[in-house]
Amino acid sequence: MKTVVLCLTITFFTASCSNDEILNQSDKGRFEQISYDVPQEAQNLRNPFEETGIIFYNALTDYASQNGAADSKEKQSDQLLFIWENRNGKNREAKSLITLTPEMIAAILADPYSKLLELIDSSALSSPVKLKLNYYVDELVSRQNQDYEDVHDFIVSYEDEVMEDSAIDEDEKETILKVSAISRYSLYEEARNRDRDWETAVTNKPIQNALHGVEPTLAVLAAFFNTLH
Repeated sequence: MKTVVLCLTITFFTASCSNDEILNQSDKGRFEQISYDVPQEAQNLRNPFEETGIIFYNALTDYASQNGAADSKEKQSDQLLFIWENRNGKNREAKSLITLTPEMIAAILADPYSKLLELIDSSALSSPVKLKLNYYVDELVSRQNQDYEDVHDFIVSYEDEVMEDSAIDEDEKETILKVSAISRYSLYEEARNRDRDWETAVTNKPIQNALHGVEPTLAVLAAFFNTLH
């Protein structure tokens, strides 16, 4: 697992140096032949930015293996900082020099949905793409009680639609597809956590001081959104 994370992290940092080096459609054949320690249930190898989702998935699972479940807002704050450090590391491109402070994390965790929409709306993305992302976020919220398989099918269909839309600029497609890849893997990990909680719980009383449902995924997207465009 650690070897895979290291290889993926090095690949990701190299890929971030220029748009030309980022995995694209022409690289799909090579990418599909690489063996990743990631769940097939969460994959969509048609997404040319699948590697971004894998990087986040490995950071999420690494955090859980080292620190246990992020079952409180305090641990969810620590988790976001852990992912930030593991995703950005020392080799940062200019747009990744954005800092993530405890104050920013607190604002995100207070209302992940509203904060993510605020970041989308204040970005330099085109109005049609902002609407497309807002629709996507709203759909994730509305589907948060569905089985992961159904949510995965929606995300893959959304990604296919984005990739086939010739009206969307390629750079903006990259942003959308990175958002969808991250959320697809994050929601998978959240679904696995819910299953483990159900199997080991001695009470059905929920933890009050923690994000639930789709909120942890929205928090991850909000924390990293400005590095994705």
